[in-house]
Amino acid sequence: FRWGFDAVKKELRETWKRLGVSTREGERALRSAYKAQKAFERDLVDTGRDALQILHDQGEPGIVLLGRPYNLYDSGVNLNVPTKLRDYYGVNVIPLDFLPLWGVDIRRANPNMYWNYGRKILQAASIVGRHPNLHVIYITNFKCGPDSYVKHFIHEASGKPFLSLTIDGHSNDAGIMTRCEAYLDSKGFLRRWADRIAVGA
Repeated sequence: FRWGFDAVKKELRETWKRLGVSTREGERALRSAYKAQKAFERDLVDTGRDALQILHDQGEPGIVLLGRPYNLYDSGVNLNVPTKLRDYYGVNVIPLDFLPLWGVDIRRANPNMYWNYGRKILQAASIVGRHPNLHVIYITNFKCGPDSYVKHFIHEASGKPFLSLTIDGHSNDAGIMTRCEAYLDSKGFLRRWADRIAVGA
């Protein structure tokens, strides 16, 4: 996908042939898929911009989740941490794919980031650094070589302490949520949540 439309089309030609789909039909479907993907990505970023604006206008804090898609969006892998942050503690959670990353300069943190997703992670951390009300939780998995390297640059990019959660197949959520609670408490989230509950009571 990184090599662009023509490279993807070339790779799919043999599959189209096996399925009895003409090159013209396949190319039309591929163009339609690219268009849908771009629209989806635009919607994500528009939604993220709206969320950031609401947090700014209301003076609300938020957590930006950093990590690779298979860690951020699979509730089995991440022990449903994003949902629990929202449901248990009222945290405003924004995944990195909702942020306007295009053109964000990360050279201050790392002038030569090799991995595409490493670059996105550092771009998101840089955006967090521009917003005093945003904080970072980095969700990674045990033995991820690139993440073990990338996470050393998060503080440099954001200028803020962050929580790194390393999930493995044997984790249960008790230890993970205890770490989340300690981090949220250090950032003032739990006091805000307690005050809201008291007002609502």
